[in-house]
Amino acid sequence: MNKKLYVACAGAFSLATLGCSGDNVSGSSEDPNVLTAYNASSSSVAENSSNSVIGTSSSSFVTERDDLWNPEAGNLTINMARYAASLPANTKPDGHWSLETDSSEGGKSSVTWPVDFVRVEDEGTLVNACDGICGIAVLDRGTMTYSPFTSIGFVLAKDGAGAPVPVDVSDWGGVCISYTSVAAPLLELDLGDSINSLLQFGLPNMSLPKTRTPEVVTKCYEWKDFKLPTWTRSMNLPEYWLDNTGEKAAKQLVAVRFKIQASPGQYEFNIKSLGTYSDQASNPASSSSAGASPNSSPSSGSTSPAASSDLWNGVAGEATVKTGLYAEGAWKAKPYGKWYDYTDKYEGGNSSFSWWNYQSLDDYESIYFEYVVDYCKGMCSDVVLDNGGLEREPFALFGFQLAHNDSGVAVPVNISNWGGICVTYSTDIPITLDLDPVSLEVDFDTASSGFYVEDDGFDIYKWPSVVLPTSSVETSKCFAWSDFKQTDLDNMPNGEKFKISGEEAAKRAVTMRFIIKGKNGDQGKFNIKALGTNRR
Repeated sequence: MNKKLYVACAGAFSLATLGCSGDNVSGSSEDPNVLTAYNASSSSVAENSSNSVIGTSSSSFVTERDDLWNPEAGNLTINMARYAASLPANTKPDGHWSLETDSSEGGKSSVTWPVDFVRVEDEGTLVNACDGICGIAVLDRGTMTYSPFTSIGFVLAKDGAGAPVPVDVSDWGGVCISYTSVAAPLLELDLGDSINSLLQFGLPNMSLPKTRTPEVVTKCYEWKDFKLPTWTRSMNLPEYWLDNTGEKAAKQLVAVRFKIQASPGQYEFNIKSLGTYSDQASNPASSSSAGASPNSSPSSGSTSPAASSDLWNGVAGEATVKTGLYAEGAWKAKPYGKWYDYTDKYEGGNSSFSWWNYQSLDDYESIYFEYVVDYCKGMCSDVVLDNGGLEREPFALFGFQLAHNDSGVAVPVNISNWGGICVTYSTDIPITLDLDPVSLEVDFDTASSGFYVEDDGFDIYKWPSVVLPTSSVETSKCFAWSDFKQTDLDNMPNGEKFKISGEEAAKRAVTMRFIIKGKNGDQGKFNIKALGTNRR
C-alpha cells in the first residue's frame, strides 16, 4: 500500500478550532465527521454502546505520573502550560483535543460521542462524562482502498494567528498513556504539514495493544521507541529521518495522535490520562495496576504475544516483516518483508486460500495482505488442498522475501544473527516452515515462491525446514537454524546436489515460506500471529 493513511489536518475538527497552515478548520452539521454526538434518536450505536464507554472503570491515577493530563484531577486540556518555558517565542500553549478522520481520502469514518459535542465549551462536558476522552470510532472505508481510520489528539502550541507550531519536548523523555480500546491503536507523532509530506505521511509511531474493556492499560514509551512505519523503507525518504527518528521528532513535535485504524466496524475507546516518560521514570512507585514498570525495557510497552515478536507482530497490525532489523553492515539490498502467496494452481492444481476475499482490483488478482493482517490480527485463512490434474501431492504456501536489490529483484542475505525464528500461531493443519536460499534474477511474481531451480524443475520440499504442529490454541515455538533439516532430500533425484544445512541456508536466505501440503481434499485453518528472532 503505497499511499498511506494520514494527512495532517485533513478532515480535522477541533473542540477549540484547530488551525492548519494558518487556516481555521471547522465542520458543519451536515459533515459526517464533525464532533457531534449522535443522540438516541439518531444512532442506535450510541444507545447500545455509549453507557459501556462512559462506565469504563479506571485505576487510581497519580498526578505526578499523569503530569500532562489527568481528568480525575480536574484537567480538561493537556497541561502544556507546565512546559511553557520551553515553548518558542510568541506562541501559546494549546492542548485542546481534536479529531481527524479519513474524509479527505474518500472515507466516511466518524466518532459517536456519548454527549453533545459541538462547541469548544463541550470539551469539558465530554471529559467529565468519560473521565477521559471516550467514544465509538465508526470506521467506514467509503471509496478508499485501504483501512479506514479516525485520529484523536492534541496540538502542543499555536502562534498568534492560531497555526500549530513545532515544540522541542525532548525533556519529556517520551510519553505515557492510559487507555482502553477495542481495536489496537497507534500513538503517532505529528510533525506538521511540511515534514509530514516530506515523510510521505509515514509518521513516527508506536503500536498499542487493544484492551479488554473496561480494563485500563498504561504504556510508557521513550522517544527512541517511536519508529517510521515499515512500509516507508521502500520510499525515497530524506536520510536524516532514517535514524533516531523518535528523538528527532521530539525536537520539533507539533501534535500527538491516538489513531484507530482497522477494518470497517465500530470500536469503543477511552483515553484516560497522559504523562511524560521522565516524570514516570522519576516516580517508579506510581503506576496503575494494569501498567508496566517505567524502569522496564522499551519493549515492555509493546504488544507482544508469548514469544518474541521483534520481526513482526500481527496483533499490533504490522503489515510487513522487519527483515532488516538486525542487518549487519550494509546489505547490498533493501529489506523487503512483504507477504505473498503461491499455490499449485500455477502448476495445474486447484488448492486455494480464502484470505477473506481481500483481492485487489488489478489484472493480477493480487491480495492486499495489509487487510488480512488488519482483519485477523495476523495471517489467517482457510486452506483447501486439491491436486486438480497434478500427479503429486497438492500444496499451498505463503511467506515473505527478505530483501530486494535496487531493481526490485529478490536477493540472498545473511540472517545468521537471528539465531533462528520464533512463531506464535494456531492451526488445525500441519504447516512446514522452510528457509529458501535460492536467488533468482527474475521479477517478484516469479521469485516469490523460489521455483525453477537450475534444470531440475520445481520442488518445494528440498530446502531446510521445520514443522509447526497443530494447536487449537495460540502457542509459540522457537527454532534454531540448526533445527531446520532437509527431510525430503533422500526422496529426490540428485538430492545430494542440493544438500545444505539450516545454518548455511541462513547465511544466504532469500525467502521464508509457510507450506501446507497433504492429501487431496485435506483442509484446515490457521492464524500466524507473530514472528521473532531466536537471539540468545
